[in-house]
Amino acid sequence: MPGRRLFYTALGALFLRTWHAKKELKRIAKQRDKWDIYDAGSGYGQYTYMMGKYFPNASIHAVDVKEEEVEACNWFTQHVGQKNTEFIVGDLVTHRKPDSFDLALSVDVMEHILEDEEVFANVFASLRSGGLFLVLTPIANHAHEPVPEDASFSAIGEHVREGYTEEEFREKMARAGFVVEKMKRTYGPVFGKFAWWILQRIPMQLLTVSKLLAVLVIPLMILLYPFAALAMWLDTIVHNGKGGGWLLLAKKP
Repeated sequence: MPGRRLFYTALGALFLRTWHAKKELKRIAKQRDKWDIYDAGSGYGQYTYMMGKYFPNASIHAVDVKEEEVEACNWFTQHVGQKNTEFIVGDLVTHRKPDSFDLALSVDVMEHILEDEEVFANVFASLRSGGLFLVLTPIANHAHEPVPEDASFSAIGEHVREGYTEEEFREKMARAGFVVEKMKRTYGPVFGKFAWWILQRIPMQLLTVSKLLAVLVIPLMILLYPFAALAMWLDTIVHNGKGGGWLLLAKKP
């Protein structure tokens, strides 16, 4: 149990996408007290766990295709006393619970699913009127965060698309019935790229040469982390004219 908590802490500290998701979820949580939440593609469960803390009076329904992760997440949430959460095995392409949720979240999932429009339609159907859908996913035709396709942090599997152009993303949201309320570029070319080089690119390159270089990589990351953390915080507050990822918030009318 302490190991999984530490794993979640590491994911939150090292990956800029988590900083953006955290900021937006905190803002949304202030809007009301009671929420029914759908984590569409929960993966390792770190965002479900995060939402359990930010939305203490919420009921959270988390779905993922990987049975082993669902079992591990259910075990973890039960042992930490997060009783308002359930993880189930399901395919987002077919899974829907009509008019059941006030908020849906999908982080780094849609780039892994070919039938993305079916997923958008299912999420739309599962939300109540006025419900929000928060999506974080890569941008197409830009130098998005180049994590290897087989990295252990991939939630579902290999990418089936590079990402989305703005026009494509807006069109697919509109066809599903959503109204886009916010569309922000993340992983900007200055602060986001700087943090990525320090926390992912350089360590990965060194460890590819030899795992023994971990004795250098870990102290180096600890030394440089304050600068990377500042860069990630700045990326969440500046307007990025370019970037590697999207943060999209859509609403069901």
